[in-house]
Amino acid sequence: MQAYLTGRLIVKAARAKLTRDTEFLGLLRPLPNSKMDPYVKIQLGNTTFRTKTHKDASKLPSWFDVFEFKRATEQVLEFHMLDEDVVSDDLVGSGVLSLENICVPCGKKFSDSIKLTYKGKGAGELFVEVDFYPDINRARGC
Repeated sequence: MQAYLTGRLIVKAARAKLTRDTEFLGLLRPLPNSKMDPYVKIQLGNTTFRTKTHKDASKLPSWFDVFEFKRATEQVLEFHMLDEDVVSDDLVGSGVLSLENICVPCGKKFSDSIKLTYKGKGAGELFVEVDFYPDINRARGC
């Protein structure tokens, strides 16, 4: 049985570079004068946070929201990019970040991109920043 480090995860979805567009009428024509309004749902276990919607950002949204999660035994952080619409929001793509190399005894900072996919195909990249602060530093020299 593996011992899990508990602690705080500070998470920021900074920006995205999307390749999938959900603003289409049928399958071939873009909606006139329509741009995506992306936001991100970030989930760790049963806790979910949501960024603000970046109105008319299309495929290059950015955010300034920072969220704090309490990590217990969860192994992945999930990211779901959605396009806010009047009737129902459309999923743009999803990705996961393994916490195995981030939740370490001395804590760690992670800043990189997460690949987003939709139905097995690439949907873009989400650039995230994640800091882990363990409840107890278990290693000497931290």
